[in-house]
Amino acid sequence: NYYYPPPPFIVMKLLSILLLVLTTSFGLHQKDTVSLTPSTRNLSQVPKMSTPRLALRAVSLSIIFVPVIWTAWIAWLIPSFRRRLWYPLLTKSLGAGGATFVKWAQWSATRADLFPEALRKQLILLQTGAPTHSYRHTLRELENAQVSNLLKQIDRKPLASGSIAQVHIARLKNGQRVAVKVRHPRVAQLLALDSRLMVNAARIVDLALPWLRLGDTVAQFSETLAAQARLDVEAINLHRFNSNFYDWKDVRFPRPIFAAPSVLVETFELGDVVNGLPLVHPGIKNPPPSATSAEVGAFLVNRGQDVYLKMLLRDRFMHSDLHAGNLLFHDVSKDDPIDHLDENNRILKRIKRSVVLVDAGMAVELTDDECAAFIGLMEALGASDASEAAKCILAFSPSNAKTISKQQCMEFEHDLNLLFQTKCQGYGTGVDFGDVVRGILELCRRHHVRVDSNYATLVINALCLDGLAKDLYPSYSVLDGARPLLQIHRALLGPPQIQRNQLQRQRKGLRFRFGTFLFNRFCLPVCWRLKRVHDSSMLRRLHNLPEKFT
Repeated sequence: NYYYPPPPFIVMKLLSILLLVLTTSFGLHQKDTVSLTPSTRNLSQVPKMSTPRLALRAVSLSIIFVPVIWTAWIAWLIPSFRRRLWYPLLTKSLGAGGATFVKWAQWSATRADLFPEALRKQLILLQTGAPTHSYRHTLRELENAQVSNLLKQIDRKPLASGSIAQVHIARLKNGQRVAVKVRHPRVAQLLALDSRLMVNAARIVDLALPWLRLGDTVAQFSETLAAQARLDVEAINLHRFNSNFYDWKDVRFPRPIFAAPSVLVETFELGDVVNGLPLVHPGIKNPPPSATSAEVGAFLVNRGQDVYLKMLLRDRFMHSDLHAGNLLFHDVSKDDPIDHLDENNRILKRIKRSVVLVDAGMAVELTDDECAAFIGLMEALGASDASEAAKCILAFSPSNAKTISKQQCMEFEHDLNLLFQTKCQGYGTGVDFGDVVRGILELCRRHHVRVDSNYATLVINALCLDGLAKDLYPSYSVLDGARPLLQIHRALLGPPQIQRNQLQRQRKGLRFRFGTFLFNRFCLPVCWRLKRVHDSSMLRRLHNLPEKFT
């Protein structure tokens, strides 16, 4: 059933490759640079793009996507053509477009609220099967990074390929099995070109729709992508995540061993990609051998939510790419534990199951105000308080205080109250978290409410978690699962104080300081235990109601 592209597509692809070579060779040695985000300013620099290179890249992308555009009207009229031919053609075009488009496809594959299932099944192929580069390029990058002398052997065939790099399994000279990530050729240059094109397009959109301020958002997204192109930045993120989750024995991140801008050597972590795991619910007879039990689905959803809440409530450091393609499930008891010891050589065999998070190149540092506003929104959802939710959402961007009038705020709150009356009745009512959040985003679009990039990251990760729960643990309520932590957090720190669409919480107040210390040091361990009790009761209820899943 493999789809072979028609000859015109192959010809256009060859032309696009020629333009791509011209694009990446012209002006490659320019010395002017622009800095990235403050957290990576000393680590990452991307070259400024000249107008001819931008024009060549624009033409190259146009050629790549011409078949998709030409056949779009047929896909719109004929559903069978759309499912069997046009979706695979779109996926191939996105893969040929480069890292920026592959990253968009990987994100889109997790958005069941935006895209049909047939399209998402095709886009999923780009989460672990993105285009690969040659083995010769891998060896050349290893030589340039002076890491080849550390390796005893490296597999010729890559284990997986992503939008930025591909992964090879290798052995160090001491026999340890490791994963070697090697950046694709010309990724940094192509990201810079695509980012500049996106920024220019966003500026044109801002001329027609200035309230969107799309240029700022796209610029922030472009800087994040450019930082991800530096694998040494990913190593720094991995060090921090390993430190934050040091005490969590069933949650692991790869540990970096060697890092360079284009090469990253890290521990090899065993596991199966969560995305696409077949799930068997209670009551189904004769499940396939590869099927995943309901208990495994519950474990993945519960632990995924725990990780998300810890990053939000305590660490203030969020993995920006928490889709199911970056999660691995590992049954530790089935494997030889020699290859996966922790930093102190402690064997992980005693842990029955674990979840591994990979691809930490995209991560954001959250401010106290950003955490307070988003946590305040989640608390408002649990309390079914539309007024407080509206205040928190309006605080998602400082520009809302200037661009949205008092009358518009009242209209937004009124529509949000109608949404809450029909879809969000609070804790214990089976709230469809994803449906409510999608309704909120639609209201933001309708009322021109701006959402800054870090808030968008939190929202997208929350929707990815909700989508994971719907796939692996349909009876689980994401909002109810977070209830113990959110209620204790609210009791100790109080609700955020928002005036004129801006957060006004007194950060130097005694209650805030003492409440934060008490919550982080003493209450969080109790909260995790309460949450696990809640999760266990939900799982027992799932086994008692098999008829819903047969």
